[in-house]
Amino acid sequence: MNLIFSNLLVHLKLILGVGIPQQSRHLNTGTKTEPTALLRYQCHGSFLLKCILFLCFLSPLNAQEKVNFKAFGYMPNLVQDSLYTSLNKANSTRERLPILYTIGKEHLVYGNADSVVHYAHRILAVSKSPEAFVMTKLYIAKGNELLGEGKYLNGLYDQALEAFINGLSAMATIKKDSTTQRLRLGLGKVYLQKKMLDKAEHIFLEATSNEEDSIFAAEAYLYLGRNFFEQDKYVDAIQAYHKAQELLGDETTSKLSMEIRLALAELAIKEKNYTKALPIYETILNEGLQQSYFDVYTEAVLGYGSASRALGNYQVAEMTLSMAYANAMQWNRLDLQKKIVNSLRRTYATKGDYENAYNLMTQYTALSSEIIAQQNGRAIQELEYKYQTLQKENQIYELKEEQQAKQSEIERQKTIKKAVLYGFLALLVPIFALLYVYYQKLQTQSKLNQQQEEINSQRIAGLLNEQELKLARTSLHAQQEERSRIAQQLHDSIGGNLAGIKLQMANIDDKNELQRGIMTQINETYELVREISHNLTPRKFNESAFTLLIEEYVAKLKGSSQMEITFQAHPKERINNLGEPLKVALYQIIQELFTNTIKHAEAKQVELHLTFHKTIFQLLFEDDGSGFNVNETKKGIGLYNIENKIQQWNGTLHLDSAIGRGTAVSIEIPINA
Repeated sequence: MNLIFSNLLVHLKLILGVGIPQQSRHLNTGTKTEPTALLRYQCHGSFLLKCILFLCFLSPLNAQEKVNFKAFGYMPNLVQDSLYTSLNKANSTRERLPILYTIGKEHLVYGNADSVVHYAHRILAVSKSPEAFVMTKLYIAKGNELLGEGKYLNGLYDQALEAFINGLSAMATIKKDSTTQRLRLGLGKVYLQKKMLDKAEHIFLEATSNEEDSIFAAEAYLYLGRNFFEQDKYVDAIQAYHKAQELLGDETTSKLSMEIRLALAELAIKEKNYTKALPIYETILNEGLQQSYFDVYTEAVLGYGSASRALGNYQVAEMTLSMAYANAMQWNRLDLQKKIVNSLRRTYATKGDYENAYNLMTQYTALSSEIIAQQNGRAIQELEYKYQTLQKENQIYELKEEQQAKQSEIERQKTIKKAVLYGFLALLVPIFALLYVYYQKLQTQSKLNQQQEEINSQRIAGLLNEQELKLARTSLHAQQEERSRIAQQLHDSIGGNLAGIKLQMANIDDKNELQRGIMTQINETYELVREISHNLTPRKFNESAFTLLIEEYVAKLKGSSQMEITFQAHPKERINNLGEPLKVALYQIIQELFTNTIKHAEAKQVELHLTFHKTIFQLLFEDDGSGFNVNETKKGIGLYNIENKIQQWNGTLHLDSAIGRGTAVSIEIPINA
């Protein structure tokens, strides 16, 4: 219990700002200061405060007796003071650069991403000084290596890619060494996160062939296994992880060993073997604290919380994930924050707390937008293309060096022939130049004409499709109104008259055979009118609960596809009492969302949540499919239909998707009381 209250005190200080400086803290380095990450704990107060109140009344858990959970109210600094002293005493760039690089590597070991980026920028700034001499290109490469690793830890993969490519470009004219290998491996790690799995696999396989550095090869096998994991090649992934452990040998307490075991635990969770994953996480939690590897520790807490949620231990999951989130925010690890928020959202959704789940979905969207805002995709693509071009030019340069001796002899023999040809070419070149320019103008004009025709055709087709949609929507609406009007008239007028005649006939005591026949015909006619009236209205929405119709639809999809579908609705009574036109529109929207997922996403898991937040009806649809670029992908007819239906009810639509990261659709519709 002492541990729980200690953690509670840390959380309360973080939330209320007690004992937290308002400016960045600094580490003493002599005459200069090193800024660490500014403490940012700007989370939804209601959500985290509930977690803290829950901890106050929490009885000791069995897991607490074996595992140490800790939230850090500060950024741990474990770099030796002697390094800062040496840096302060360094008198030249030649002395200063190696010390700066060593301090940056130390921060990288302990996962201090902002400090890694800080020292990378210092190295790059010092490398530009005139006195750097031949060390300049090497330490530009090393500085970019640190910068790429720091950005990678923060989830800024485009900026990390830029740094690694800049480093490789600086190493282009330098003899290849371990720095080049580290830069290449970093490039592969970014490709893995960006789902460019073929490129990543090629780099990792190349890195595993390093026989001189077994630790580097083991790290390469770790990421090769993760690449196989992303491709659902679990047998290959296990083999790669075991090969990495074999290369490490007896180094079971190293950070790399912990990362390999984390990967094995993640694989066990994927196979739903939670009893196998939990002991691995428990061991890494204790080892991570002992060795001060706080980033690995936080990753283990995230995994432990996810496994606890899957086993139904929601209290343990909430507590551990809340602590992991506090640490991730303290260290400004955006990508890690995003993972933890998503895991917490799933925890609250699973236990039925849809209000907090919705709040966390909003925070998840904000984190995604913040990461995207810090990227510069087009510039990175151009830089990557330049790097690939530079690689080819270097290969050509090497070939030229090998053939230089032969080429010099050939050139000498051609000198006389060229002298004769030059005079002839001097006459032909202007003629060919004019012809070429004229040909290019014709080609350009032809392409412009063709592009203009295509644009006009697309505009015409778009206008026609839009007009057809409007006509179809208007026709359907008018048709439904006319069916409802006819049904109402049949029921009220003809049905009412038949009911009156039926009542009068029933009051006749002694009926003869003719009267009894007329009575029978009146009953049959009355029932026929009722049946026609009911057929003209959407009967299934009148007879069955709306949530039951959705459950039946989801069950049919499960039976005809390989997707794992989760459907949750709360409160069901209020959802079932929605107006019939709105229920029809929502049912059609859900059908369109599932149709798009089945056609395009190749998803394995889909979640559908229906809930109320005060007077706002909320629909959340999420899949883990291939995703798409929201800014570049053209809207299809299905999405236009969904948007039109939502606009008719004054609702809003939010779409969040990225290539390789699935799609989330959030719909909100105000409901008048």
